[in-house]
Amino acid sequence: MFRMLSLAVTFALALGGAVRAQGSLSGAWDLNINGPQGPITAGATLKQDGEAVTGTIESPQGTVPVKGTLKGKALALLFSVDGPQGPLEIKVTGDVDGDAIKGMLDFGMGTAEFTAAKKK
Repeated sequence: MFRMLSLAVTFALALGGAVRAQGSLSGAWDLNINGPQGPITAGATLKQDGEAVTGTIESPQGTVPVKGTLKGKALALLFSVDGPQGPLEIKVTGDVDGDAIKGMLDFGMGTAEFTAAKKK
């Protein structure tokens, strides 16, 4: 009985650790965005704490804070950039698959597809 309980606890701990490691967004990411005026490259540095995600996005326009959630594989982020008419709120939705993300940026006046790869 003790051996079965030990095996079950060991398996549960190993499985839990594997799920956390696989789903972690923490780290540096390279972003490729299909913008309305052509391709844009950017970077992101993210930190994940449970379902909460925070960090920064770095682009030619500067660095801005980002926050959101990761629920399962569904990523939802929000950030704001200064535009000619004032602040522009950008919503990011995507699906995380290991060290890759694929999704959409919604900037109010339109959308753009993006992909991201975690830096090794």
